[in-house]
Amino acid sequence: MTHLERYNSVKSWQERAQVMEIFHLGMCLTDKKWTISKTSEYFQCSIGLVSENLRIAETSHKEPSILLCNTRQEAVGKLEYLHD
Repeated sequence: MTHLERYNSVKSWQERAQVMEIFHLGMCLTDKKWTISKTSEYFQCSIGLVSENLRIAETSHKEPSILLCNTRQEAVGKLEYLHD
């Protein structure tokens, strides 16, 4: 299963953010010129969505409670609070 297939098969916003992060970080390790823009092209979504998902996933490593938010938008709102 490709990362795109996995991303499209999961239902929770938490899993989607994690799948996107794993893919993006893996590509960054193998291609030093990999960008958020290329990840957005791969997942066929906006650069903003990729950026937010990567910030949420990164934050979850230090603050796992962000994954307890009911919606992705709630988690995005918490990002500002957690980084203050």
